[in-house]
Amino acid sequence: MPTKSVDPTIAAFFKDPDASSVVGLKASQIVAPIVRGEDVRPEELMMGGGLRIVQFVLDRSPSMEPVGNMLREDFNTEFVPAVKEAREDDISVLRIGGTSFSTDIEPIWKGKGLSGVTEYYHSIDNLPALTRAEYDPERGYTTALHDAILDGTARALKFAADQQQKTGTAPDVDVIVLTDGANNCNPRDPAVVKDMVVGANKRRVRFIFFYFETGDGLENPKDYAVSELGFDGENVMEFKQGPGETKEERRKRFRRMMRVMSRVSASKGMSAVQAAATQQVATATDDEDLV
Repeated sequence: MPTKSVDPTIAAFFKDPDASSVVGLKASQIVAPIVRGEDVRPEELMMGGGLRIVQFVLDRSPSMEPVGNMLREDFNTEFVPAVKEAREDDISVLRIGGTSFSTDIEPIWKGKGLSGVTEYYHSIDNLPALTRAEYDPERGYTTALHDAILDGTARALKFAADQQQKTGTAPDVDVIVLTDGANNCNPRDPAVVKDMVVGANKRRVRFIFFYFETGDGLENPKDYAVSELGFDGENVMEFKQGPGETKEERRKRFRRMMRVMSRVSASKGMSAVQAAATQQVATATDDEDLV
């Protein structure tokens, strides 16, 4: 069975085209309809801020069940206004999509476009609600983290390449991973992910890793993301639980993480570490609102 394939439409997102070979195999297996999205209109690009594709890769393994309702609620009620508030001087055109994963990997934010066809990438104003059918950890089983990162990257790059062909504008791509544990599915070896992450063109592709502790998980998530997966330490954030944490404290911790994630999504120039530092200086009133 082949393990590598160079997809010429995504090779430009890598420093060395050979570095795209593993994710290229994933891309070759993805049919066009499942990476269809809201096309970028010429008038959107008139501000000159370019185009950015943001791909979320959300863990829905059973251990995420304690925060499943919070995740759906926060994406559906707080994410869009938080991104808009944090954008400040970032005038890039945004398209947002994602997948959720356990043993399987499924697209999220499925919605009907103007032509009536299903779309998976949307402008910030047209982002559909995240449904229980799309994100429900109670139906999860294992944690295919490595495969999900490869798959999510392939989907985002395929959509980005399609938009570049249509608009003539070279998009930037952010792949934002949220998990609470380690991979326990094939491919077991993290080297395939690291080769892709390290080989990407850093000016065009950014990988961000958020770890939210829910119980038994990674002992040192930042070291795992940096050393094993190749992520830049500036774009790795861990949100660990404290001893005897109450449900209210967990909710505050989760909301804090979501606000940091919103800041990162809002601007290419905002790293996860910078976003966390910015969030730390939130007012006491704002902190009370996190409950």
